[in-house]
Amino acid sequence: MAVSIQSLERGLANLSLAGVWRMVRDPRMSLVRLAAPPASTITDAASFLFPDETRESVERCRLEFVGNHLFFAELDRRLFETRHRRAVYEDWWELLYLAVRFARPGVVFETGVFDGQSSAVVLQALDDNGAGQLISIDLPATSTIGGSTQCMLEASLPAGCAPGWAIPDRLRSRQRLVLGDSKEWLPRLLAEHPRIDIFFHDSLHTYEHMYFEYSLAWRHLPEGGLLLSDDIFWSAAFHRFCKERRSAYVHSGRFGATRKPHGALGRSRESPAGGPGSTAG
Repeated sequence: MAVSIQSLERGLANLSLAGVWRMVRDPRMSLVRLAAPPASTITDAASFLFPDETRESVERCRLEFVGNHLFFAELDRRLFETRHRRAVYEDWWELLYLAVRFARPGVVFETGVFDGQSSAVVLQALDDNGAGQLISIDLPATSTIGGSTQCMLEASLPAGCAPGWAIPDRLRSRQRLVLGDSKEWLPRLLAEHPRIDIFFHDSLHTYEHMYFEYSLAWRHLPEGGLLLSDDIFWSAAFHRFCKERRSAYVHSGRFGATRKPHGALGRSRESPAGGPGSTAG
């Protein structure tokens, strides 16, 4: 993978001690981490994805989510009853929520559900929009799945629990859950829904599987549709996929997001100075 001098200089300048350690621990991903855009704040990332929204409206919507005490109390209660701990808050949930709120999707596709906390975030956003459906595909992790669940706090589902068990009951009416391998089910379900608005990958994080899901979903996204992915630094798939399609992306930690550009390959959008969006690498 060719990496420009400018990308290397920018990547090195933005490395933290934690970033250096990650590169030492996983040298195969060093070039990707160096070539990737610097991590964005939630507000900067959402503003880049939705340039027509003011920063004030982004912050107002973000606070609506963070201040939804009912939602987080429901997650806490379910996690405490089953996992005997509270829910662990993920900052990138805020960007996921904002993406759904501002895109106002009719159909969201998701691969990988596990306990269902990020699914619940999507469903809460759809509920707040008053419209939309989430179609989720999950291969139940009845035991540890390498390349997927081995780094999580718990590597398998609780005994007797189905994927998505943590989702509040009041949100379930907007979800269709299909159990099975996304390699089998994603083509079938996309044939039923030839146009989708958002695709969110959170299943098996091997290069081959991530690239397969991105490529298939991309064909069904309209111009301006959103491709979202957790764990974009487990492999080079997300970075390379976006670069090949000249689709600038942002990331908040390990969570990446890009909008499908206009045209066959699309044109790279300019990043704000010092901000997200580079496709170099």
